[in-house]
Amino acid sequence: MNDQMEKEIDCTIQLLQASMPGPKDTQTSMSTLLRIAASEMNVFLLLGLFTGALAFGVVSVKVLSMPMMSIFCTAPMPMLLLFHRYVLTCNNGMRELEETFQYSYAEILIARSTIISCYMFGNLVFLSMTLHFSVGEDFLRLALCGAVPSIYLCTLLLFISNVIPNQEGLSIIAIVFWVALCFLVTVLPFNQLLQICSTAIYAVLAIIGLILYSICSHIIRTRRSFYVVGIG
Repeated sequence: MNDQMEKEIDCTIQLLQASMPGPKDTQTSMSTLLRIAASEMNVFLLLGLFTGALAFGVVSVKVLSMPMMSIFCTAPMPMLLLFHRYVLTCNNGMRELEETFQYSYAEILIARSTIISCYMFGNLVFLSMTLHFSVGEDFLRLALCGAVPSIYLCTLLLFISNVIPNQEGLSIIAIVFWVALCFLVTVLPFNQLLQICSTAIYAVLAIIGLILYSICSHIIRTRRSFYVVGIG
């Protein structure tokens, strides 16, 4: 290899480095990402899940007379279905984006999970309020009881979405597993455990879950930052 070839190689490397996005070039505001993620959501699907969750919660309370059990099993279902629809379902376009610009997939993953979490929170508030007026159970206690499984499942699905490349069929397995688990807890004396737990215990579990969710989100963002620095 002569000097001329080395100079040409160095020149080519510099041109390629200049064309690659740097850390500042790849930073996208969270508001923009949230707006993109929100625009993907189907309003009719959100309304349908909201109505279905309320109806199922009220009917299950009337039939089972176990409000804590009803909200524990009902609250996570809209979130699971939304993760299936917008995150875990095999999407060739997003898989290609992940392979090409890993940081872009991580950012939109965080944005989608944030939108789903906000929807889950609003849905939980209305569900807790409805059951509160239906059976007279304490509103805060109901809300925290429904929030605990929702937060932990959301964190688990966010983690899985980031670390497992092939997610086809994974969301179906998660939903089927949750339905089977809900059936088991209605058969087993799980409702007694929910009744025994105080509001403070539910609050502590919810706070721990939120901390784990924040850590998971931070790890995904950190992974994105390392990737950007590596290509910058």
